[in-house]
Amino acid sequence: MTIEPIGFIVLLLGLALVYYGSRFAITALCISTLLGAAAAFQLPALGGSSIQPSHLLLLFVTIGVLLRPRQKQAALVSLAYPGPGFWFAAYVLFSAVSAFFLPRIFAGATLVYSSARSTSGVMSIMASPLAPGSSNLTQSVYLLGDLVCFAIVCGLARLGYGHFIARQLIVTALVCLGFALLDIATFTIGQPDLLDFIRNANYTMHTAEVIGGFKRIVGSFPEASAYGAAALVFFSFTFILWLERFPSRFTGFATVSIGLTLILCTSTTAYVAGLFMIGVAILFSLKRLLSGQATRPYATFLLITLLMVPCAIMAVALIPSAWNAVGDLANITLANKLGSQSGEERTAWNTLALVSFVETATFGAGLGTVRASSFAAALLSNVGLTGTVLFVLFLSSLLKAAARSKLVNRENRAIGMAAVFASIAQIASATISGSSTDLGLLFSITAGLASGCLAAPYPLPNRMARLQRTPASLMSTPVFSSR
Repeated sequence: MTIEPIGFIVLLLGLALVYYGSRFAITALCISTLLGAAAAFQLPALGGSSIQPSHLLLLFVTIGVLLRPRQKQAALVSLAYPGPGFWFAAYVLFSAVSAFFLPRIFAGATLVYSSARSTSGVMSIMASPLAPGSSNLTQSVYLLGDLVCFAIVCGLARLGYGHFIARQLIVTALVCLGFALLDIATFTIGQPDLLDFIRNANYTMHTAEVIGGFKRIVGSFPEASAYGAAALVFFSFTFILWLERFPSRFTGFATVSIGLTLILCTSTTAYVAGLFMIGVAILFSLKRLLSGQATRPYATFLLITLLMVPCAIMAVALIPSAWNAVGDLANITLANKLGSQSGEERTAWNTLALVSFVETATFGAGLGTVRASSFAAALLSNVGLTGTVLFVLFLSSLLKAAARSKLVNRENRAIGMAAVFASIAQIASATISGSSTDLGLLFSITAGLASGCLAAPYPLPNRMARLQRTPASLMSTPVFSSR
């Protein structure tokens, strides 16, 4: 195991957050999810795998929660039947079990595309007979980490910290914007190496690509599609908070600025998933408007999307140079994507993944065994029909919780709905280009926040109840004091 310079910083930060408690821990964890191209540790024994700062910080967050009985109890209760946490736990545990048994049961029964590393640590994708590998272990650890993160965030939200977590996600959105601007600035001045200290993971980095004259925005991630997927999460979250008039002056600014980087990042994943999310938001806004529950921002959004945007498109069409530039970009990122070498490779991955699903009698090849280019194909081929059904039950339970949101107060309902939209955005992005069944810690944070805010509050001791009714005293306490 090799520790990177950024790893020392993360270790010190982790020790600090154990002492200072959940407020500091959640802030650090949310921001660390942006470091998608960074590695705190390198593991040569596991084929050169990298441990990201967010997963290392999660270990310290977990220790902090275990040291505080009230938080530990709330996290465990968040996994109780019949809530979303129960189905998410069932999905994760089944996936972890499948990683051990299924590659051995169906060894050699089918060909799969898997991630392999050469002796130099370079990642390559190759078709080979089904067999156990190091990725079975690493993917299991990542997915179990997702479950722990979900339980912690859900428990804290039920303890009354939903508002604080939502604000930290807004801050994280602004930090994401900052990384995007730094990426553009360092590329423009010809010094992209300035960000190498957060691009040290053992991945292939696509940080200097240009399409149609536009620099592909990658921010603190290894490629534009990863940035686009993360940015879409923050756009969806802050956008719904703005529609619901969440009390923060930065929701509108974050929505507009992150939205602009989504348009400029030239990511097919971001464009397709973004259009899907805009469509869902329009339907949601029309439903709120017809039911008489819409605020003024809902009417403004519908006016912009249904009237002003079509007018703007027609205006651009009258300017040949601008229309040609937009058309060229659309052809490269959307129309011609499937015909490109990358598109053909990804189609081949999905095709062989679905063949593996059939040839393993719908049981799947085991978590971490098959690499695909769609979350749906990865689910079916890795964890089979059973794992896919468990994930669908989890998603259905989360949506049902959102439908019953009238049972909670207005602020929690707004945060919960925004977190549900952010979670759906991540599933949409992963369905287009996700290579595995691991949706990441950011998904666990948003899904856990949604589940916690839309559930009944966890009962607090009398002292904690008094603190919650006294915002000034609550804000002056640096440590979440349920010990």
